Amino acid sequence: MQRSLLAFLLTLCACAAQRTPPPGTGPGWVALPSGGRLYYEIAGKGDTIVVPGAVFWSNALQPLARSHTVIFYDLLGRGRSDTASATRITMDSIVHDLETLRQFFRMEKMSLVGVSVNGLVVSAYAAAHPDRVTRLALINPIAPTAEAQNSYRPSERNSRVDSTAQREMMRLRESGGSHEAICRQFWKASGGWFVGDPKSVSRVDPSWCAVPNENLDASLLWLGYLSNTAGSWDLTGPARGIKAQTLVIQAERDYFANPAGAKAWAAAIPGARLLMLPGVGHLALFEQPDAVNGPLQDFFAGRWPAGAAAAASR
Repeated sequence: MQRSLLAFLLTLCACAAQRTPPPGTGPGWVALPSGGRLYYEIAGKGDTIVVPGAVFWSNALQPLARSHTVIFYDLLGRGRSDTASATRITMDSIVHDLETLRQFFRMEKMSLVGVSVNGLVVSAYAAAHPDRVTRLALINPIAPTAEAQNSYRPSERNSRVDSTAQREMMRLRESGGSHEAICRQFWKASGGWFVGDPKSVSRVDPSWCAVPNENLDASLLWLGYLSNTAGSWDLTGPARGIKAQTLVIQAERDYFANPAGAKAWAAAIPGARLLMLPGVGHLALFEQPDAVNGPLQDFFAGRWPAGAAAAASR
């Protein structure tokens, strides 16, 4: 009887010490050694995929949870994670935060999905910790070099701005309007250049504007690390050390991230393949979600999606 009780107590203690929540549970927070907490959500069951940007992508990438455990989390200073100063938002610290999350969940290895700016984040992590990442998917990623990204200024950005909505956004800012109202007005004014077909802009519902860290000023503060590191922002060399099997998905009508950057990622990462999506823009996951989720499901099931081309064949 005593042995049975002791075994039960040991099992109970082991379960209590296990930091990995059972599949489908959450949300929660990961405390960072440097201060602050990362917010996370967990969905699904199976091998683990980690996706930064929960506030944007936890719904759009939900199909991945049909066959995998997906941990969505918000970067420090974004979404529901704690706020952060501009000096805290650097690439090294962002990569270290992701490593802290991996250790928190006691994952030996994981797969990563990075959309837009987070393509830089997961690529930098995969280059710094090549033995920790099994599969890597980049969706409309920011270019691996500052020069390639900052020189990209397609005319569609200006031609697709709703000038009436833009003036209203400026009026709200000058009159002290709420952060959420200003954020929503920004997307009403500029949403047209984030999609391939202007008629698809109605599919972009900026519900993230209700989250304090996603107001326009906070977003610009967080993105400041791009300009702060412009002199050294070149991940081309580190990308060559990535060991993970890599799929790069790029929208042909992306007017935010330079499509040439996706080609550069695919050329730099050994064995990577590139899949171009016609007719859609930067927010393809809202515009045509199946066009992105279908190839991703193939990729994480161990198959190259149809149309994904190796760098050597281009």
